[in-house]
Amino acid sequence: MSMLQPHITFHGVCRHALSFYEDAWNGKITRLTTFDDSPVEFPAHILTRIMHAEFVSPEIRFFASDGLDDSLAQGSGDVSFHVTLNDERRQSEVFLSLSDMGQIIMPLDYTFWDVRFGIVIDKYGIRWMLSCPSSDSD
Repeated sequence: MSMLQPHITFHGVCRHALSFYEDAWNGKITRLTTFDDSPVEFPAHILTRIMHAEFVSPEIRFFASDGLDDSLAQGSGDVSFHVTLNDERRQSEVFLSLSDMGQIIMPLDYTFWDVRFGIVIDKYGIRWMLSCPSSDSD
C-alpha cells in the first residue's frame, strides 16, 4: 500500500516528544532504534539518541528521530499536519493535549465551510490543524 507518512526530526528531544504524543493521540511507539543499534559508527555523544522511531495512533502515524544536529530550529512552520477526526469530543481532547505548553493559533470553533476547526502549535513547534465535520452537514 502506498501512502504519505511524515517524518519529524526533533533535534535531541525525540523521546520526550514521542511520550507527549502517546498521551495526546492515545498512540504508541511501534519501533525505536538508537544510533547505537546501527552497524555504522557514530560519535559517542549521540549513541543513545533515536535514529528511527515509528508512531501509530488510531488517527495518525509518523516517523521520528533526533537527527544529528541539535542546533537546527524546531518547528520551522513550513509544514502543518491537518487531521480530520470523526468525533468532536475526541477532537477537543487532542486539541487540549496538544495546546499544553503550546500556542493556540485558532481556537476550535464551527466554520463557514461546515467543519469544527482549530489550529495549535504544540510545545515542539509542530503546527496541527484539527477538523471535525459538523453533525448537521450529513
